Amino acid sequence: MKACTIIAVFLALCSQSRAATQAQNLTRAAAVAPSPSAAAANTSAPPAILTDVPTNCTLVASSSVASGGRRLQASGSGSSHYIPLSSEVVHWGYFYGAEEPAAVVVSGDEITVEMATQHAGDDYDKMVRGDPAMEDVYNWTFNQINVPFRGRTGHGDGVHVLTGPIYMCGAEPGDVLQVDIIDLVPRVNPSTGKTYGSNAAASWGYQFRAGFLDGVKREVITIYEIIRDASNKLLYAVPDYQFRYNDPANGYVGPVTPCTEVYGQMPNSAVNYEWNNYGRTYRGNTPVPCVNNTQTWTSYLYPGIITTHPTTTEDYSIRGKFKVPINFHIGNMGVASAYPQTVDSVPPAIHGGNVDDRRIGKGATMYYPVQVPGALLSLGDTHTSQGDSEFDGTAIETSTTATLKLTLHKKGSMPQKISKLNFPLLENSNEYVVHGFTYNDYLKELDNPSTNIYKKSTLDRTFTVAYNNTRDFIMNAFNLTEDQAITAITVAMDFGVDQVVDGNWGVHCIVPKWMFNMSDMTPYSPLVMPGTSKPANMTLQTTL
Repeated sequence: MKACTIIAVFLALCSQSRAATQAQNLTRAAAVAPSPSAAAANTSAPPAILTDVPTNCTLVASSSVASGGRRLQASGSGSSHYIPLSSEVVHWGYFYGAEEPAAVVVSGDEITVEMATQHAGDDYDKMVRGDPAMEDVYNWTFNQINVPFRGRTGHGDGVHVLTGPIYMCGAEPGDVLQVDIIDLVPRVNPSTGKTYGSNAAASWGYQFRAGFLDGVKREVITIYEIIRDASNKLLYAVPDYQFRYNDPANGYVGPVTPCTEVYGQMPNSAVNYEWNNYGRTYRGNTPVPCVNNTQTWTSYLYPGIITTHPTTTEDYSIRGKFKVPINFHIGNMGVASAYPQTVDSVPPAIHGGNVDDRRIGKGATMYYPVQVPGALLSLGDTHTSQGDSEFDGTAIETSTTATLKLTLHKKGSMPQKISKLNFPLLENSNEYVVHGFTYNDYLKELDNPSTNIYKKSTLDRTFTVAYNNTRDFIMNAFNLTEDQAITAITVAMDFGVDQVVDGNWGVHCIVPKWMFNMSDMTPYSPLVMPGTSKPANMTLQTTL
């Protein structure tokens, strides 16, 4: 999506034609306030769904442009598709059941998807400049911002650059979409031949709850480089430098961007959903006034802000102090929600989304309960590495490219293990990974869900939901009674914390497949040895 606008703007998507909309309206709010009718939207309203999709999901030439202005890929059983990164195939910070698709597939198709990290602006020279597609997505000048609407309402309430959505022919609510991750590779900047990522220790990180030794709250960004050997084999990541997002004591007030006043509305909406940006309030209702046509950002209040270096806060003393194992994975992948309006990309739920499980990488299979016609799979927020909990708020946020195989399981004829699925399920060669959140479906379970989910997450409730999901899953999949499930969970399954930073906190349980295969009497070797993060079949380094 392209628009001649700057911060606090959005592309007014009022017509069926996205291209016509851009030409007529030019803007789609980046920092805006929904109208009273939009704020009143609730789950009693019908879901926002696509009203114009490719007729009968027949073949659509890869060179053709759909009515919405997005370039669709050719479909056909077993065919392959490619979505190259551009501002026209991403939506920033939200899921939406009426978002026009970037590609149309049928069950069994493979698709390759290029994804941009939402943190590339932390070091524009390393992660954007010289890469035409990244420059397109991040383009933000006084005259134009190519992807101006960012977040559920444009306030930055939702941060992830999501590529898609991908329309699955024949998918209906009650079905399950299977996503096999065939490959996941880092994006290389063609101007440098290198890949960098960013870890932002931001205000939503747990350290802001736990506290700092000196009592000074601060947002610190660490830029990492992905290291390869002479044969181009990936080795590990190393920290390059750190800087503070703002540091007034040392003369740095934060990034500065242009601003302008705009308004617009969303198409195919169940209610009159309109925005304007005149209030200039952002995440957490924080005002960022426009002064002399510029806005100064003192915190991570809005995604995609471009930091200009040097900031005077750069610190290179971290170099050479540690290295990080590479574990590419997809932090945010899911189908569109049945909620009648746009949905914040940050809290995960039944539709998937920002699960932030480091196990969702190459070789993994995800299962998502379909919520709207076409499923509308979107993905982004990819990581080079992340520990369980995503403690400081982010991982090593890195642009990558995924190759996926998509399979549709129809209601009434799907495998038993997914026949009662009410959470995003992960499967790999050895295990199932059951995900639970503070609320499995916070959009239905909470009043004013988009606000209250950030106030109500607790690990106690999250653990309970993860347990309930695990119990119900193994009872259904393996024909266990509740008492049988309880003892099996206790003696053989591991719970862990996926994240405590995404609003709707996440806990997983790892279910070994081996324990339910009674024809396999060989000993079971855990994937990870106790006391280390290295696989059991690797030699441990015991000296430094």
